[in-house]
Amino acid sequence: MPLEKYNTDADINFAVLDLLYRIKLNFLNHLSQINQFPFGIHAVWKNAAQYDIPSKQLADWLLHTGSLTERLQALTNKFEVKVLGQATIDADPSEQAALPDYHKHQWQIREVILFGDGKPWVFARSVLPEHLCKTTWVTLGNQPLGQRIFNDNKFVRSEFVITQLDSNPIAGINISPPSSTNASNQLWGRRSAFKIEDWNLLVAEVFLPDCPSYISGSPQDNTINMSAK
Repeated sequence: MPLEKYNTDADINFAVLDLLYRIKLNFLNHLSQINQFPFGIHAVWKNAAQYDIPSKQLADWLLHTGSLTERLQALTNKFEVKVLGQATIDADPSEQAALPDYHKHQWQIREVILFGDGKPWVFARSVLPEHLCKTTWVTLGNQPLGQRIFNDNKFVRSEFVITQLDSNPIAGINISPPSSTNASNQLWGRRSAFKIEDWNLLVAEVFLPDCPSYISGSPQDNTINMSAK
């Protein structure tokens, strides 16, 4: 029977809830237009030997096998992670090809920006097994994924592939403008796969214009590691 035959308060409550729901939908639609998630990384990934990396320090950042999160944290007193989005959506063809079991599981895409001193340093995009997102990493939130990975010695990392980009993959997002310390306007990124037990995942990182990887004489740039595990 219609609600009005019971009491008008129920009608009012229903109307209020319906209005709130519509406001929420409009807000989410507006947010998605602003955020543009997923941004993706439209690039050709190659072995490091196929690129002429312009400096030893940049090569060290690209091929460093330790935790990028910890390396960045060591350079700032204000390290932040902003989650742009995480959802169950299809990976791009390049990512699918890099994951041998892609068609056997459901996956989530997670995109974040790593900030140092209030500046966007790194854009990271991960392709994660949905099973791990709903179990082991259900409380990940805005914590760095790298912190979870490198605190678990069961993870095995593949060799890096790298890329050179002519444009910033998150150029359309509303964040404070970078100081453009990377005068060439060419950005570099890296990608590697991880395996833990029967699960594979993929992590790609683009060094944004303000990233210390481009700044000559940055701390930690004295040790050059040209190998990947």
